[in-house]
Amino acid sequence: MKSVTFSDIEPVQARAHRLPRRGLMRRLATLALLLAIGLPALMIAFHLLDPTAPLGYIVVPVLLGGLLPITQVLPGRFEVKTRFDACHMVVTLDETLGRLGYQQAERGPGSVRYRARGGRWPSWLHKEIDVTVKPHALEVVGPMPALRALRLQMQAH
Repeated sequence: MKSVTFSDIEPVQARAHRLPRRGLMRRLATLALLLAIGLPALMIAFHLLDPTAPLGYIVVPVLLGGLLPITQVLPGRFEVKTRFDACHMVVTLDETLGRLGYQQAERGPGSVRYRARGGRWPSWLHKEIDVTVKPHALEVVGPMPALRALRLQMQAH
């Protein structure tokens, strides 16, 4: 896209941006259960495969591997800046998010909200993308993996 620049994707604090609270406790409980059962099961399986391996060589990588994806579900934001009126970019954003499995859920003056249509993202992942339309920029807030995919798609467009 000519005359369009994309900022880096940066993490945002949950309190700094309104995030839906519906089902938050259920999602956190599911994630905690998966971590509480899955990580020890992986450690036991690796220990059974190689009983001579020091336990530290098994525990540390499994814990890091199990906890690292949590950082990827945190909300992030980036801006799409243009020399022209940013309202015209909402159509391109609609098409791009449609290809990524999102559909427009709410539209208000200066903002648009998109929700994931189906099973592309895990159920415990925050699946909404909020777009704030400014005079010459779109501020996009949502889950980091979705923002990365959106940014790549829009840059290729």
